[in-house]
Amino acid sequence: MVRGQKRRKKRPGVPVLPWRLFKNLPSASNPQLVDVSGGESRILPLPFPSQEGSFGRGTALRGGCDSELVIFFGCFESYEDQRGRRAEILQEMQGLLDAWCQDRIPGLRLQFPEQNMPGVLWFQLVSEDLENWMDVKLVPAFDALGEGPGIKPKPEVYATLLNSGCQGGEHAACFAELRRNFVNTRPVKLKNLILLVKHWFRQVKSRPLPPVYALELLTIFAWERGCGKDAFSLAQGFRSVLGLIQQYQGLRVFWTVNYSLEDPTVGDFLRRQLERPRPVILDPADPTWDVGSGTAWHWDVLAQEARTCCHHPCFLEAAGSPVQPWEGLSSAGICFEY
Repeated sequence: MVRGQKRRKKRPGVPVLPWRLFKNLPSASNPQLVDVSGGESRILPLPFPSQEGSFGRGTALRGGCDSELVIFFGCFESYEDQRGRRAEILQEMQGLLDAWCQDRIPGLRLQFPEQNMPGVLWFQLVSEDLENWMDVKLVPAFDALGEGPGIKPKPEVYATLLNSGCQGGEHAACFAELRRNFVNTRPVKLKNLILLVKHWFRQVKSRPLPPVYALELLTIFAWERGCGKDAFSLAQGFRSVLGLIQQYQGLRVFWTVNYSLEDPTVGDFLRRQLERPRPVILDPADPTWDVGSGTAWHWDVLAQEARTCCHHPCFLEAAGSPVQPWEGLSSAGICFEY
């Protein structure tokens, strides 16, 4: 906060955004992250390496959030290069990070959890008062797009991905810019709705639950299908998302903003993806990543929690009648991005 400014009141009904100290970290750490490449990396024209996770998408909650810094290396000329050299690069990054951490960051502690995620260097920043934390993942990646942000990929980009023999979502980091732009361009109030849904999701204790990113996409889908306006009722929007969660067994959601059915290779793959156990929620940047993954998560538990939440007094109008979900969401289906 700039000196002399009055402290703004917290808006009721919207979870508080991340602690301001965390918000300055990615840009502060940028020079050290770039140096790890030894001159070989090619960073896209951004103020810092491509920022992903809820922090990069602008949908992070105060208390705890995740940030993913994707670093595109020129020595990766293909997905196969990335798979073969990733361990070597991660080891170099670990050494650099150890050196960087010798300089204590005021107000923060750095912790290294068990490194159990392939292709990722993971550490955690925790505030000294233990009220806030951030999971930070450093991901070396092949620059599959090349053209830079803001340009729709050519069909060949996805055809090459599908022919690489990758597992679902294995190379999702290569498309971090597309994923971030898909969410970041949304209206402020829609982001507030996403924060509200995530705040509710955080209260659900049962595990394993779907990834929170699936809830972000489902919220965007609900808004596009049922509203599409900058101004709307948060209560109605929240009620609409809870209703969709209860219909999880009928959900097949994908967007054509980056890929489509028109290309034969991609189209055939998408049709097979949409036959997977529901809910199917395909990442708008990487069609191999089914974020919904119907058989992997306890959507039934989440649906029961959503059903219970719908009876909360916050979903009653002033006259006592229940808040109704947006029209157009009574039956789930396939979402197209126009």
